[in-house]
Amino acid sequence: MSAKTRSSDIYNTLTTRIITWSYPPGHRLTEEEICSEFGVSRSPVREALNSLASEKLIIKEQHKGYSVRKFDIQEINELYDTRLVLELAVIRNICVNGIEMEILDTLRTQWESILEGLPGIAERSAQADEQFHEALADAGGNKVIKQLLHEIDQRIHFVRLSDITDQERLRTTCTDHLELLFALQQKDCVKASEILTRNILWGKEKVDSAIKEALFHAHRMV
Repeated sequence: MSAKTRSSDIYNTLTTRIITWSYPPGHRLTEEEICSEFGVSRSPVREALNSLASEKLIIKEQHKGYSVRKFDIQEINELYDTRLVLELAVIRNICVNGIEMEILDTLRTQWESILEGLPGIAERSAQADEQFHEALADAGGNKVIKQLLHEIDQRIHFVRLSDITDQERLRTTCTDHLELLFALQQKDCVKASEILTRNILWGKEKVDSAIKEALFHAHRMV
């Protein structure tokens, strides 16, 4: 296995632990422990840690090493505000340039299936929601916006974990997504923007409770 592959595996594993709060804010990461866990030299570990630091998932302090970034409510709220601006730009691009019917049909089928599966909670609903929005960003054709949204998604992932595991919220998410897809098919930018704004602001309202819930579960795992 190449050094780049080892670094990528380490990065993916640590990212998952951070965004699900298996490693809560403030958790310390040492090169020695990571090298020991993965059975690798320092080089791929440092590369993975540098990537995490560049994405602002961890911070590096002089003489203290690395630790998971601590977030506050204001910062998370600002990430939601930024996400809304970016996704509204995606909607405008799609309404102007159109979107392939194959993409619309695939997304519609997925969310109709989730809706029909209720009242049971759909597995990996938070990931499915992220994939839905990132698929639209990809269809929007702006690679910079897509990358920025992906980075924001990583940093607010724990809010989604708390948000759309709620039964009624998942139902609302399904209907929002299906209505949004119909509006995009009709190139109704006003309606699509209205639905998207409602959907994102609903998630923003969950920030405070999501942080408290994530901290509660994180402490129980310690």
